[in-house]
Amino acid sequence: MPSGDCYWTVLDHELRVVPVADQFLRNIRFGQDRAESTTESYARSIVLFLRWCEVVGRDWRTAAAHLGAFMLWLRHAPAVPAADWVAPGPGAKPVRGPRRVNRVLIAVRGLIVFAVGAGVVPSATISQIYDIADTRDLPPEASGSDSGLQYRLKARHRVQEPEAAVCRRSRFSPCWVV
Repeated sequence: MPSGDCYWTVLDHELRVVPVADQFLRNIRFGQDRAESTTESYARSIVLFLRWCEVVGRDWRTAAAHLGAFMLWLRHAPAVPAADWVAPGPGAKPVRGPRRVNRVLIAVRGLIVFAVGAGVVPSATISQIYDIADTRDLPPEASGSDSGLQYRLKARHRVQEPEAAVCRRSRFSPCWVV
């Protein structure tokens, strides 16, 4: 960039920039003033999604309906699959934990929503990644002072993260959690 600011992007197998991913990551970095490390994390997550789409033979624009399968793949597929890689069986330790899977899904959902706004993905795709509700079913106390219709979104695909042990001691006291 002429300003000296940097951001991460996504390249395909022929080292060409993936246009929608690049626009999304530029928007995250400069339009939303996010950190360069955020675009790095999002870019790595988007690469995982695009790699999965390629492995299973899906177009990324229509793969939102299959995010559950993507989540399973994320948990068990190695970051860099070897030629002799064999899919793990029952009881195998996941490669990525719940927290990482959820972070990848955040980036993928962001890309899909951005692509809908850019007209690259059909708007009906939003209902495949979010449960959509409105404020008409809420009591007046919960809907707020604005009486206008508002929509609520809840991510459909999410892994339950275990609660972390919290140390209630002061920051200067040693704390061991067993």
